[in-house]
This record gives sequence, C-alpha cells and structure tokens, in this order.
Amino acid sequence: MVRPAKSFILPIIILFTFNESIAGERPGLAFLNSEMSARGASLAGTMVAKRGEVHGLFHNPASLSGLIGVTWSANYVNHLLDIGGGNLMMAKKLESGTVGIGLASMDYGSFNRLDDRGNDLGSDFSASDLIVSLGYSQEITGALSIGSNIKWANSNIDAYSINAIALDAGFIYYQAERELSIGGGIFNLGKSTAFIDNSDPLPTNFRLGITKLLAHLPLRVNAEGIWLTYGNWKALVSGEIILSPNVNLILGLSSIRLDLDTSSLSEDVYSGGNIGLGVTVDKLRIDYALSSFGSAGLIQRFRLSGNF
Repeated sequence: MVRPAKSFILPIIILFTFNESIAGERPGLAFLNSEMSARGASLAGTMVAKRGEVHGLFHNPASLSGLIGVTWSANYVNHLLDIGGGNLMMAKKLESGTVGIGLASMDYGSFNRLDDRGNDLGSDFSASDLIVSLGYSQEITGALSIGSNIKWANSNIDAYSINAIALDAGFIYYQAERELSIGGGIFNLGKSTAFIDNSDPLPTNFRLGITKLLAHLPLRVNAEGIWLTYGNWKALVSGEIILSPNVNLILGLSSIRLDLDTSSLSEDVYSGGNIGLGVTVDKLRIDYALSSFGSAGLIQRFRLSGNF
C-alpha cells in the first residue's frame, strides 16, 4: 500500500470544507466548465467517476491513477458560429503517482467594433480563452485514488483580460470485481483578477458520480450530479454500448435541455442530447461526439489519444 503524501491530503481537506458563502453570486470565467473532450461530450459530461482517463486534468484529477506508461490526448471542437478550440494533454505514470499537464484554448473569432449607438467604427476585435492545468494523482489503496489539479486561466476580450488560479480535488473508489466506480470532488475553487472594475467568483462546483458495467449486458451506465455554487443543479446520464472490444457507441443526456428549451420539451427532443463513437486501432483511439444545443445548432468534437 502506498502511503499518501501529506502535501496532497491537506488540499483535499481544505477544499472539501470550503465555505459555500458565494452561493447565488454570478460567476466569471464560465469557460472553465466548458467541455472540449469528444469522449466527455458524448458521455454528457459523466466523467467524474471514470478511472484511467487523461482528461482527469479537466474532469477529475484522481482519474490519472488508472493510466499506464505515458498517455496523450488531442481534442478539437467545432463550436457554434465560428467558435473553435481544443486541448492537448499528457500524463506519465511514476512510482509515487501519476503526473499530467494539459493545455486548452478557445477562440471566439472576430467582432465588429461599435460605439454606444451601434455605429460601426471600422475595426474588429477578438476574444479568446486559455487554460493550463497541472495535475497529480496517487493511489491510497488498490481501490481508492485521490488527486488534485492547479489551473491557470486567462480570458481576453480586445485589450482587456482577466486571470485566475483555480484548484480541483477529487477521489475515485473502484471495485474491479464489480466493475463499479464512484467518484466526486470540488472543481474551480479559486480567485480571479478584476475584469475592468469587477471581479466575479469562479464557477465552483461539486460533483458526485457513478459508473457501472451491467452484468450480462454489454452496457456501461454512468450518472452524475453537479451542484454549482451560484445556485443551480445539473443531472447527467449516459450509456456506453460495447459493440466490440474496440468499438463503443455512446449516448448521453444532460439536464441542460431544461435551460435550452423552457417552453416545451417536445419542441426539440434532442436538446441537451449527445451521441458519440469510439474506435480503438492498436494503441490509437479515435472519438467523435455530436451535441445538440436545440435551435442554436450542433457542436462537433474529435479526439485522438494513445499511450506509449
């Protein structure tokens, strides 16, 4: 059994005893909760209990413990309008734990510069976001893993910018004989600089989820609940249909559909829905995800990942 380092237990205790005083306040840097992973999107975000995922650098750092050797992943997201972005991640298994680094960015394109009366001033400006994440995970026992991330985030709009330092901390409890995993944590806990004159709290959230491979069926079910400290709950569910050892079909649904379509759920039955396909060829995995945002449009995500 590996003895946990005190330096990584203390942040866990501090984070889980965080005072919820900012509940109800409007958050800033909402892109910290954006999903750019193709696998994460197809699963509707039910990633907090997933073990052995390099995407733990943005979902749950405890996930890194299940990785072997050096694992890498590259994602591209074709968002609504002309918005696009992606991320790069790499993690390495060490004797004492697993370390990883991730870089994510989003480009919102260019915008016409207008005065307060709506007149075009003849020049454009741009907006973009950037996140750098450093993570560490450690196995406490064969069944329990913990992990923590530190993230630097930057958001730019024209000549204005905002910076933030945020922490994630999580755990995963895994029972191999039952193909059952339970995970949870607190994410985006930190503080940002002021944007012009105002400083908003970060989009801190608590997550708890479960994933289970059903007996006698080629189906893994995943469920997750999220409490956002600015006053909302989210529910996420997904299922992975194992078509073969190398091919998975994934269906996911998020309660975001209630935000997208408040008049009648029947108007767009696919709002908040996700579908994905994962194919493994030798040591390379290819993932594709399609997400519906109702009448706003569809979002596509692609991922290449592997290990060596």
